[in-house]
Amino acid sequence: MADDEVAKQDESENNSEKEEYNSKLDFFSDEFDPLLALNTPGTSAPIPDAKRYDNLAAFKSAMDREQNPEKFQKRKQMVAEALTPVVRRWLPHQMPIPTQRKKRSTRNIFVKMANTVGPLSLLKRCVEGKLRIKVYTRNEEKTRGYCLAYVVAFDKHFNMALEDVTEVWTRRKKKKIPALDSAESVKKFKFQRQFKLPEIKVTPHQTQKKLEVCTRHLDQVMLRGEHVALVIVVNQDKTDVKEDQIKDVKEENVKQ
Repeated sequence: MADDEVAKQDESENNSEKEEYNSKLDFFSDEFDPLLALNTPGTSAPIPDAKRYDNLAAFKSAMDREQNPEKFQKRKQMVAEALTPVVRRWLPHQMPIPTQRKKRSTRNIFVKMANTVGPLSLLKRCVEGKLRIKVYTRNEEKTRGYCLAYVVAFDKHFNMALEDVTEVWTRRKKKKIPALDSAESVKKFKFQRQFKLPEIKVTPHQTQKKLEVCTRHLDQVMLRGEHVALVIVVNQDKTDVKEDQIKDVKEENVKQ
């Protein structure tokens, strides 16, 4: 009886194995169905640690790499050569000649003054010799006055920086007297408190009663070239001129 039971159990196990076997789920079978294997629960790959690929193209390229390693090595070399920078193959006599970069010369007002030639060289001589000059100034209509000063710097447009300047000019007399405690007088008073303005000495004109002569002294002033009418070098012995001996300014128009 016991032998019969053992035989029955073996037969039942063999039958169950035959029923469980499915060629579509066998990875080594020609009838293997991957879709069915994915959808069937409990199905496991024969090599669980195998590398996984996203698609068949990746798997195919991996297989080709293993089967044809020489082909892929050549491809790697071509990619490496493409990434390397292109170097021109020069012969020794074709190599560039090493040179030094030329230093750009500094161009400023002092360099230009030192290289001045022509009529402006007179101003250059006045700067170097510290000679006093007399500059006749003009406005939009006529000669305005003149300045006795020393030249510090100049340019080709006759813009000049002057020092120790004595300025003399003429203007019409003002008959209008501002009202006391007016807004203009208050503003002028506040401005004079902040900045000390040079005093202007006013004297009547000798020939014309409607004009007056103004004189003032400035430590430094910038004179624009459009206001310059004439430049004269004053004799060094006659530079220290008193204010009462300064000549009146001619009012004749200057021909431009």
